[in-house]
Amino acid sequence: MAQLCADVYGMEAGLKPLVVFTGTLAAFIDNEVARVVALLDGDQKILSMALLALDSEGDGLELQMLATPERLRGKGYARELVERLTATTSLRVETRDPRLEQFLFGLGFNKWFYADTGARVGFNALAKVTALGDAPAPSRFDEDAIIRSFKHKSDLFETYKQRFTDALARAPELMPASA
Repeated sequence: MAQLCADVYGMEAGLKPLVVFTGTLAAFIDNEVARVVALLDGDQKILSMALLALDSEGDGLELQMLATPERLRGKGYARELVERLTATTSLRVETRDPRLEQFLFGLGFNKWFYADTGARVGFNALAKVTALGDAPAPSRFDEDAIIRSFKHKSDLFETYKQRFTDALARAPELMPASA
């Protein structure tokens, strides 16, 4: 999870990767609301990974994060992972990036709607959604509450910071030695 956050947000993104890591673990993973899934090579090393979170009704999943380790990018691993997911799972995705929307459209997210936030929300064919208002709410956690908790509970901040850095240190063991 730490490597996924680092790949998505970058190591220069301030507290954002740590806050998302903390919220994902504490609110989603610990409560079985989300799972990290990965495309693996023959040696069980991670080629690409994604975070999938249940919607509020537990009927579908939202693709909340998708990343391929930097040195493995451009080889089609994220494409393969998303194609496998869209073929078997009712999925939702939200983006503000037109290039990402186009990429995802080509991978089976064929229904797109404008959200009140200005983002675009896409669904694959397995999602039985005909209007955004019909879709169950996605699962979210309050990033601002996590930041406030970090400010008031330094031991909580230190615990998650250590978990994050330890996980990043172990991440290379989970990745292929060469591209």
